[in-house]
Amino acid sequence: MLRRSRVKSKPFIFALILGSVILYNEFIVYEIQSLKWTLLECRDCVRVLLVADPQILGIKNENYFGSSLAIWDSDRYLEKTFSRAVRRAKPHAIAFLGDLMDEGHIASAEEFEKYKRRLNSIFSTSDDIMKIYLPGDNDIGGEEDSVMKNIHQRFNFAYTQPDTLVYKSVNFFKVNRLIHDMPMAPKDAFLNDYAERNTTNVVLSHMPLLFMPATFVQNVIKELSPQIIFSAHEHKGMHTSLDTATDQLSEIQLFPPQEVSFYQLRLDLGDVHEIQIPTCSYRMGTKNMGYGLAYINTQEKTLDFTILWLPQRFVLLEIYAVVGSIVAFFSLIMIIIIRRSSNHISYSRAPML
Repeated sequence: MLRRSRVKSKPFIFALILGSVILYNEFIVYEIQSLKWTLLECRDCVRVLLVADPQILGIKNENYFGSSLAIWDSDRYLEKTFSRAVRRAKPHAIAFLGDLMDEGHIASAEEFEKYKRRLNSIFSTSDDIMKIYLPGDNDIGGEEDSVMKNIHQRFNFAYTQPDTLVYKSVNFFKVNRLIHDMPMAPKDAFLNDYAERNTTNVVLSHMPLLFMPATFVQNVIKELSPQIIFSAHEHKGMHTSLDTATDQLSEIQLFPPQEVSFYQLRLDLGDVHEIQIPTCSYRMGTKNMGYGLAYINTQEKTLDFTILWLPQRFVLLEIYAVVGSIVAFFSLIMIIIIRRSSNHISYSRAPML
């Protein structure tokens, strides 16, 4: 009787273990990570959340057994992390720095529309938040293949908005290095003396600019006169500074993974700062993912920046694999024990006549 009670209690223990692992992996770990983020209180700042390379998975490259589960899990990871970032950071503007889709440049019109609906569902926000969309090479081509005009036009039609957007005293300029395109800037954006500026010029680019100098980059610096550049593509966090007096890079710094410190930059010293934002997708071949968060203070002429680092999803999936294997092993042993017990036949002595 005691042995049977122990056997019957084991399914409950296994269910409790699995339930605890699921609760931690799918909810608790995201809350713990979000509580580690360092946030600032700044009334006069413009808060900008930066989303780089989500690259939602497509159906052409993900055509293996179980791909639908992988796509579902990747989408849920992006949705969980993004919703927490928006809730905690309370951004005024969100800039999507390109590579929204993994297969946008090779998708049919029907597939592209489905991907766009998925993106809208994953990155759902209220209408009072300004949203800025840039195309990346995975959206329109341009890295391993050429940018096709009709594919580029399709993206622009899907995300119709000007190439220059203004929020309070911050000018956002959308620059496309893939096709060497940049917008015209408002006249009040060009004041020669940084110390006297009453606006902050921010260039948004999918491809890095300062770290890969070229004539186009020089024209962007000259024509748009930015103090800040936010870029993506490389799937890592990095800060680069250009001394405009010498036209030389004065600083190159990688952001330490999982470090929650704030970095403050002066915007009135004549330097141009470029900050590369890491990918927010765990499927991009890197274990350190995050969103960028910038506090732009035009009055104080400062930029406070941090990365909202995200949980390492592959570690959580490995936990599932290990715990699942252990539970499956002991469940198999338990089943064998139960079957042997049920097959045991008890014989009793026949009464003597």
